[in-house]
Amino acid sequence: MSIAKVEPLTTARALRGPFDYRLPERLGEVGVGTVLRVPFGRRRVLGVVVELAEHSSLPPERLAEPIEALAAGAPAELVRLGLWVAHEYCSTPARGLELVLPPGTASTRGQTGARTRTVVAATEAAAEALSGSSGLGPRQRLALELLTAAGEEAPAERLAAAGVGDNELGYVDAGVVEGAGGPVVERDGARSGVGVDGGVGVDVGVDAGGEAHGEDDGAAG
Repeated sequence: MSIAKVEPLTTARALRGPFDYRLPERLGEVGVGTVLRVPFGRRRVLGVVVELAEHSSLPPERLAEPIEALAAGAPAELVRLGLWVAHEYCSTPARGLELVLPPGTASTRGQTGARTRTVVAATEAAAEALSGSSGLGPRQRLALELLTAAGEEAPAERLAAAGVGDNELGYVDAGVVEGAGGPVVERDGARSGVGVDGGVGVDVGVDAGGEAHGEDDGAAG
């Protein structure tokens, strides 16, 4: 079982953290510096992961799960710096951490967007686009070939590692095959077609890392 030790970003000086939260599989990529939205008593607050552990001093059934991981965050070394500043200058961990987080993270109080990644997958039209005289550029063709070979959704960063970047995936909004329609785009679960029949052959979606849910009852420290 993975445990995230979280310092809530609150203004209370009497708070003594960090507090332990049980990490579910959907938050398996959480690390030191990740900003989480967590249940805290009857509230939901933002907090920064300052340490990961395998065990907690409290039984698992008493540990709440984070609601979601946010896009904002800081490298582990900056987290250590923020905590050091708080200790050296007799401030709170929250104030020290706010110094090293992206501007406005704490003031949004949960309005920062959820961590997302773009995933792409070939559709039935991909084979037709590859075999026909579609006018695909070399890298656009490479993108479709990679997606077709994968046979499943692939993170955009995997394509980037193969030399296929944003320019080649620009058909997400503009259309890969000129005059032949556009792709299907999914954002936050809403699907919208931007072309006509005989589309591009690519599905693009945003994976928000799982449905946000959690307990309202307090965290464990």
